[in-house]
Amino acid sequence: MDNMVALIIFAIVAVVILFQLYNVLGRKVGFRAEDKPVTVKGDEFGDLTGKADKQVETSRMPNLDMLKTRDASFNELNFLEKARETYEQVVIAFHKGELESVKDKLSDAVYGVFAKALIDHVAPEETLSFVDQPKADIDHIDFKDEIAQIRVRFLSELVFEKVDAPVESAESAVPTTKIDSPKIHRRHKRTAEYWTFQKGVRVSNSPWLLTKVGAAKP
Repeated sequence: MDNMVALIIFAIVAVVILFQLYNVLGRKVGFRAEDKPVTVKGDEFGDLTGKADKQVETSRMPNLDMLKTRDASFNELNFLEKARETYEQVVIAFHKGELESVKDKLSDAVYGVFAKALIDHVAPEETLSFVDQPKADIDHIDFKDEIAQIRVRFLSELVFEKVDAPVESAESAVPTTKIDSPKIHRRHKRTAEYWTFQKGVRVSNSPWLLTKVGAAKP
């Protein structure tokens, strides 16, 4: 009899435990076949393909299509790459006072202004380099008769470096002369500039020349 009562009590306890386990583990967890996958629209998180940026750039450059019509060889990516190279070369050449190396990239007016600024040029004690590749964006495209003009906005960070000449110092306890390690002085400068390039669209192989330089908002 006692065994029978014990079995009944055990069975009741087991049912209660199983019921509690079902409440915890029997709930629908995770993805099941009957669940519908959630579809996220692209505009909820922004367009990851970059199409939006391209549309913005196109709206800012209404004359881009006209330029491509007049100059079938024009490609904005290639142009920006060449413009960036010109920017780096001209900045470094001006710093060194060596304009002749970039004369073919400058209009006569710009070359004259730069050359005048370098009349009393003294060889710089600092070397100049770019911290990273300058950022270049087409800001505006315009036409004057058969002349196309493109204004490019450049953002860059320059580093000027000066190395002090080594100094010899004698120590009484040591018979040999000690040469101190040269000190290196660095200063950084961030620039934001508009550079305007132009070319004649009638001649397909005419070069893009720098015609104007101005300050831009960073």
